[in-house]
Amino acid sequence: MAKRIIRVYRFNTGSCGGCDLEIMAAISDNADIAWAATPQEADVAVITGPLTPGAKAALVALMRDSGDRAPILAVGRCAIDGHPFGRGGVASTAGLVVHSSLDGCPPAPLQIIEAIRRAAGVHEEQRDKRMTP
Repeated sequence: MAKRIIRVYRFNTGSCGGCDLEIMAAISDNADIAWAATPQEADVAVITGPLTPGAKAALVALMRDSGDRAPILAVGRCAIDGHPFGRGGVASTAGLVVHSSLDGCPPAPLQIIEAIRRAAGVHEEQRDKRMTP
């Protein structure tokens, strides 16, 4: 049986780029994880950044349009609560369901890979349970 490839869609919502660099390094070093061109193709959607006002509306619309296709993983302190800006992040975003988060500024590539695999696995288990009669 072929090994399953986890496809990741990344959405930067105003970050400094630190988490994005660590995510790119993590994915480039792991053959079982690859980039998705759109959220509809993704197994996991990764958010970085404090969710600027302009990005917040775009992100909510994008994720709403892709439905429950991929779990959302917030990576980095900014994505979680807007630090160091004092506000923002997924914590202050109504209408956005975040399945898991990974703290850090930035988190290490190994932590990112583990969080992506965990998010994809948990989401797959939940989807399988919904489909079982």
